[in-house]
Amino acid sequence: MAEHQDKRRESAEENESTGPIRLVLLITVVQKGKGTFFSDYLQETFGSNLQIAIVGNGTAEDNLAEFLGLKETRRSVIFSVVREDRVDAILEALKERFHTINRDTGIAFTVPLSSVIGKLSYAFLSDDRRMLKED
Repeated sequence: MAEHQDKRRESAEENESTGPIRLVLLITVVQKGKGTFFSDYLQETFGSNLQIAIVGNGTAEDNLAEFLGLKETRRSVIFSVVREDRVDAILEALKERFHTINRDTGIAFTVPLSSVIGKLSYAFLSDDRRMLKED
């Protein structure tokens, strides 16, 4: 975990003079009951300050779901706002967690956000403590 915090600090220092870092919406789908673990992991390790978790229900036909090994169709879906410069590290870490904790089940992908209104909103979402202290 200290390694990830060092990476967070380094990327903040690198981007200090280049302006705001883009944000993306990370959507993570995991087995029902694992949502809290993954949500906490994303917040503690990668500074995702805004997350919304919901329970989803798969729509695949029963025979297809059984073929894919997805007998349980209920899933936890986590929507997280994260910094674009952390996406590669986040996806790699989630891939590893899917393999070790979630029995190779889970999916994660990102959608770019085009804008955020307000300096404090951006600072909170980007986990940029420097901007919060300036005001």
